[in-house]
Amino acid sequence: MVRQQRAVRSRKAILRAAARVVDRHGLTAATIARVSVEAGLSKGAIYFHFADKKALASALEQEAARALDKMAAARTCRPAPAPAPAPAPAPAPAPALTTMVETTRELARALTDDVVVRAGFQVSCDRAEGGEPVLRRRLSCLLVGLLEEARRDGSLAPGAAVDDIVVCVVAITVGIQMLARQRGAAPVNSRVLELFWRVTLPELAPGPPPTHQKPRTQDGEGSGPEGGSVTGDAPDNL
Repeated sequence: MVRQQRAVRSRKAILRAAARVVDRHGLTAATIARVSVEAGLSKGAIYFHFADKKALASALEQEAARALDKMAAARTCRPAPAPAPAPAPAPAPAPALTTMVETTRELARALTDDVVVRAGFQVSCDRAEGGEPVLRRRLSCLLVGLLEEARRDGSLAPGAAVDDIVVCVVAITVGIQMLARQRGAAPVNSRVLELFWRVTLPELAPGPPPTHQKPRTQDGEGSGPEGGSVTGDAPDNL
């Protein structure tokens, strides 16, 4: 049991060391020798856990995929019904659009704070060789699912284009991934994402019902209930 626990700790240490090397130098320059120095372990110890650099890179990508899947599961699962005879009222699930925004915030935090997740996404990009990285495709599928649910629950504006939204969110995620490699990136990333949603959300959420317009008189002003004018219903420039 002790040996098994030591092996688990050693594997995690190697993954974190490899993640730091990939984060600094990219996958091509992340040699086993560099990982060995970073981890403070012999190359033989690295090869005990990973057959080669390709296996180590795959493990990093899988760790990031697991983190993404965990976020998806946490956002899409529903609590089991309470047992009879007197079940407590379950809270209403958050609208899917809100769920999507919270998911992007959680992913931004992971990319900023967890070097293994960030390096996994980097490995996915480097291995794509100009194609679509596996983890971006996985993220896109998650976003499409949440947006389709938002369409069904009415939290997404009827005219919003799901594909366009996904492209924009994935792009901002890639930007956050790159910014996260800089020192002190957490406040910057948080601000960038919040600015993005502040600008974007009003276009995605259904707007309020249109204000009822009073018939206009000849002088161009609407007449109120007792002949008074109705003003302030719309900005002056409309």
